[in-house]
Amino acid sequence: MKERIEKMALRTWDIIGGDILTCLEEAGKSAVMKRNEVIEMVCDSGYMQMYGQDKEAYDYWNKLPNWEAKMDAVKDAFLFKTYGW
Repeated sequence: MKERIEKMALRTWDIIGGDILTCLEEAGKSAVMKRNEVIEMVCDSGYMQMYGQDKEAYDYWNKLPNWEAKMDAVKDAFLFKTYGW
């Protein structure tokens, strides 16, 4: 299940990442995000439910006991210290 959760998180970043980086640029900020910021964005606001394309994995992830466990479940999917363009 961990692999499916990681794929769901990466799929979500592929979809929302460009929009987030563009918003940062438009706000006059650097379009580079730290790994933990990317993970928090991916896990926030139901994005993985909308874009993850794996209902069973999302339901499993969503039932994890706390925010730290959820973040921990996806952190290995994001290999780089920073993300941007």
